[in-house]
Amino acid sequence: MKKSKYDKNDIAKFLSEKYCEEIVLIPMVEGQESQVFSFQYKNRDYVVRINPIIEGFKKDDYAYRNFLSSAIPIPKVIEYGTFDDNHSFCISEKAFGITFEDSSEITVNSLLSDITNVWTSIREIDISNFTGYGKFSSKDGNAPFRSWRDCLSSVLDKQKYDWKKVQSMEFVDSKLVDDLKSIFMELIQYCPEDRKLRHGDFGSNNVLVDSDVPKITAIIDWDNASYGDPYYDIAGAYFWSTWLMCMEKTSNYWDETLSKVPNYHERILCYQLHIGLEEIYENALDGDIDTLAWCQERCRQILENKKIGFAAGHCPHKEDGDITTRAPSCFPV
Repeated sequence: MKKSKYDKNDIAKFLSEKYCEEIVLIPMVEGQESQVFSFQYKNRDYVVRINPIIEGFKKDDYAYRNFLSSAIPIPKVIEYGTFDDNHSFCISEKAFGITFEDSSEITVNSLLSDITNVWTSIREIDISNFTGYGKFSSKDGNAPFRSWRDCLSSVLDKQKYDWKKVQSMEFVDSKLVDDLKSIFMELIQYCPEDRKLRHGDFGSNNVLVDSDVPKITAIIDWDNASYGDPYYDIAGAYFWSTWLMCMEKTSNYWDETLSKVPNYHERILCYQLHIGLEEIYENALDGDIDTLAWCQERCRQILENKKIGFAAGHCPHKEDGDITTRAPSCFPV
């Protein structure tokens, strides 16, 4: 989904008319899907986001009302609604801090145990009153799939994903996609039917931190929150580790502290391949050729490291001839 590109003045006019006073917008670091600005109203700081889909904003409100705790800081959603015929808006309280992604190496290192504690707190939230696996609805808290493996394998569902169209596109490596599909389905047997709450896009620019203390100040963007194996969120750090320093550091830390759980390496690899398939599909349809190229190369690296690991009989490290320049400490085998 392509992000909106409204002029800042148009958004400011919308808010000024809503609040009956002049609103001045300040650009903020944006996510992949929303335009984001901060503003002041009656001496309080707020954030406004513009997105084609309102469900993500409803999920943020749902998360605030149901998951907020001292261990899981979540900004309060003030209001959401229609911006125009094609887009929605969301106004929320502004959380202090910068993104984990923009933090210094010193700050990232100091928060590795804290971010792990937040992840643990999220997966320990009681969801026993709700049903299903996968992304849950903000309307009733229930999710659509009968099992976690059904949820995972839906990425190959021909009714939902037009892989024939995507694999015929000029910049898509069709053989790579077939390899990813094949190995992903081989590994899915190792994924347990755990049904826990997961953020869905944990870390990076969805964690805000106070770098002076340092401490975590907010967990934002709950659009992809779902029920399933919480270690899928862990796999996200592995996948993006060669893109972002914070993900490299986090995946290294988690490799040292979490990898003794049953079938850890197989699960993390399976989830990385699932992430890769989703990213290739979405970026191909969006026409984001640069990100598509990076994701395909990243998937090739993951598959190559898997082969190296099997050949050597151990999990490859960067010093063992890893082909990436900024790789995590260990790729699953």
